[in-house]
Amino acid sequence: NDLMTPLPILLIHSAAAWAPDAPRYWPKYGGSRQVRLLDGAWRYGFIDGWDSGFDSMNASFRPSDGATPNMTSVPSCMDVVAGGAGGYLGPRGVGLFRTSFRSPAAGSAVRLQFQSCSFYCRVWVNGREVGDHLAGGYVAFALDVPADALSPDGGGENELFVLADNRFNATTAPMHTGGDFWHYGGITRSVELHAVPEAGPLLWRAHVVPSSSAVEAEQPDGAPAAVDISLVLSGVEGGREELKGQGELGGKAESGGAVGGSPRCGGGAACPAPVYYFSLAFDGGEAVARNGTASGGTVRLEGVPVPDAKPWSPDAPHLHTLTVSMGGQSVTERFGLRRFGVDKATARLTLNGEVAKLVGWNHHTQWPVTAASPTDEQLDADIALLRKGGANLVRGAHYPHDPRWLDRLDEAGILFWSETLGPAVSVANTKDWAFFMVHQKRQLSEMIDNAINHAAVFAWGWFNEGPSDHPEACPAYGACSALARARDPTRFTTWADDHKTSGACYEHASLVAFNDYPGWYSSKSPRVWDGFAAAVAEGGRARSSGEGRVSARRDPTVSRWPRGRRRAAATPSASR
Repeated sequence: NDLMTPLPILLIHSAAAWAPDAPRYWPKYGGSRQVRLLDGAWRYGFIDGWDSGFDSMNASFRPSDGATPNMTSVPSCMDVVAGGAGGYLGPRGVGLFRTSFRSPAAGSAVRLQFQSCSFYCRVWVNGREVGDHLAGGYVAFALDVPADALSPDGGGENELFVLADNRFNATTAPMHTGGDFWHYGGITRSVELHAVPEAGPLLWRAHVVPSSSAVEAEQPDGAPAAVDISLVLSGVEGGREELKGQGELGGKAESGGAVGGSPRCGGGAACPAPVYYFSLAFDGGEAVARNGTASGGTVRLEGVPVPDAKPWSPDAPHLHTLTVSMGGQSVTERFGLRRFGVDKATARLTLNGEVAKLVGWNHHTQWPVTAASPTDEQLDADIALLRKGGANLVRGAHYPHDPRWLDRLDEAGILFWSETLGPAVSVANTKDWAFFMVHQKRQLSEMIDNAINHAAVFAWGWFNEGPSDHPEACPAYGACSALARARDPTRFTTWADDHKTSGACYEHASLVAFNDYPGWYSSKSPRVWDGFAAAVAEGGRARSSGEGRVSARRDPTVSRWPRGRRRAAATPSASR
């Protein structure tokens, strides 16, 4: 069956040099940044039923209260019915997972990263709770394990216990609002154990985006040849909060160290910002020493030239690597040099200065037997099918996708629309700033954290077919757009809008995307898209003239197609 045979480009991916226990997806780590997978056989128990009465948030629950008499594989889905048909009336309830790991060497602490744990997740180490996660079951998150929670001897055994609740519940699983696809539960993607410095800054990631590539700004011609780099630093406690300095530290800074002070020095005066020393090496080449100060836990470098820069495109998906070394730690990230923009004359999307026609499909992570935890071979087969069909675009329906999938899209030259979980979002959800929107923004930020270096990603999205025809919902759309633009102005911000020309929130989009189903849910001709395109084009002209079909349908036009905003019209989408 030639449709199921991966194309040769995928052999490059499968032949990558991965350490035996290391994640088989980017980034790579080295030096004192030792990372290994905790995947494999775990002990397992399941509390069945919607009405079991089990409260997953019960503060008095302890791992010793949870029975795990069986064995299961991690990653996997806990709602696969007998016979292996994932997603067909599988059980809802609470999964209890238990495994062990050895403490890292003395002087190291532990950070656990879950590539996904669905829907609601709580985590204990040696009986001590280290955190939980409510921001959706399809996004990666990390939890720090306090040093005093670990076995005191280097190499000692530690018990890791995880609770995963796959019941729909607005309190434990606010992002799981519904939709006509199966929401899987369990530890559905890999679990990573990071040995990190117990003292001093942790070099967590290096986020790399092409320079001078903001989609809503005037851009140079062609592909970029330089990058903006954000080194994400953190202590073991506090995540991405502002780094605490070293107090009144004297003497010469060691490589990778910091010279500076705590937030308050002698007499209560503010201390100078610490200076961090590191090196950068592109594509395995010579390391170049650099230094910089941190703001908000991030060292930012702009316009760093890439030696022998080669552009990324669907026709030639060239990828570069960047290795950052600091204080004995190293992180190697992979990225591509490309620039997305808008053609002024047609409002069409451009790639490296050329108008691009995007053709493709939506992609759900849903297989028989493996469900939302596919094998590498299944992902390869899907890439082969997309290439066989001539696709250069995939929309990630309707949640953040596996990093292995994004790696393959980067290599195949297939653009990707990455969106947060959120079909069936209501107006009430969008107005709930105290709870729902807190976790929605966290989900969006975590999605960007995990996918920002992927060359294939061209758009950040949210609220599939949401309440965008209600003006009172628009502030929530705006908050998501503002967060995404602040984090990454090089991609479009968008959502799939089934209200089309009746949508009220387009002022917050840099990419206009309509959903319609001619010949599927209706007998309309596909030529209906000609009218939609004309409406968008006339709405675009209305930014300066105040006239056009869009303004006649809903007023005021300027609030929907704001002056000065550059936006593209997306390829038609049908995505249930």
